[in-house]
Amino acid sequence: MELFSEVYGCYYAVVSEILRSAPLTRAQAEELASGRGYGESVIQLIPKLLGGRDWPLLEERDGLFYSRLDRLPVLPVTHLERAWLKALLADPRLRLFLSDEQLSHLGESLSGVDPLYRQEDVVYFDRFLDGDDYADPDYRRRFQAILAALETGSVLQVTYLSQKGNTHTSEYKPMRLEYSPRDDKFRIYAVRLLDGAAQGCHVLNLGRIADLSPSEARYGGAFNVAEWRRRHRCAQPLLLRVSGERNGVERFMLEFSSYEKQSEYDEETGACTVRLWYQQDDEAEVLIRLLGFGPVVRVLGPEPFAALMRARVARQAALLDNGKS
Repeated sequence: MELFSEVYGCYYAVVSEILRSAPLTRAQAEELASGRGYGESVIQLIPKLLGGRDWPLLEERDGLFYSRLDRLPVLPVTHLERAWLKALLADPRLRLFLSDEQLSHLGESLSGVDPLYRQEDVVYFDRFLDGDDYADPDYRRRFQAILAALETGSVLQVTYLSQKGNTHTSEYKPMRLEYSPRDDKFRIYAVRLLDGAAQGCHVLNLGRIADLSPSEARYGGAFNVAEWRRRHRCAQPLLLRVSGERNGVERFMLEFSSYEKQSEYDEETGACTVRLWYQQDDEAEVLIRLLGFGPVVRVLGPEPFAALMRARVARQAALLDNGKS
């Protein structure tokens, strides 16, 4: 089975976008090529496309370039893509983003296609077992209400169950939706409102939302979630040394790809020194993730975090000793 084709490459995508945007000026074509292509795309593509000889797809009239095509370019869906889509249909998380009509249409369109892989073929390790219940109709309803609120900028009245078992109802404006592969849970960053005024940003786990409904409250203020995350991150970054043993550096970078970090690679030793920033609320999760690497990752500082690591390792060792006795 052919996995890749040049028609799905970057240059084809850039040319397709230019044809779809025609008529346009040369400056607009160059802007599309530089924004969607590589650094040399303007030099490589634009002269061939606009010169009228190599790729005679456009014609110039009165300073504008018009497409010569009778129809807009459409890429066919390959067998590989259809097999991949059929595999995605079996993922319960996909139902959260699509309506019943969309799911029914996809199911009928892909009825004779074998999935690229099956859910049981994927083995998850080092992952919590209490993930969100994606098959719950109420969970799906709440999820799609949050998606709609993110698209429209509207406010929701949310009834939330805290970790201590307390329930409270407040008005929130969802700002960002996030998925944690380790927890297998979705969470949102939302601005809490009181009488229309912002009371700070809160992180809500979707699985703990007992109920929600549209609110008549409005909030048009600006709120930068990324800036809020920076202000609430750890005071000092973790200083880590990641060895190249068992492909440790690559595995570490993949595991912490969503975290802000700075790294320095030592070619002689194959090790990497990393400064890693994390949210204060995520300290326990970061600690557990680092422990999963074993001796591949060494915590050099700061000392309070290193002490937490030693205490966790000692507690686990004590549990093992008690289990043997």
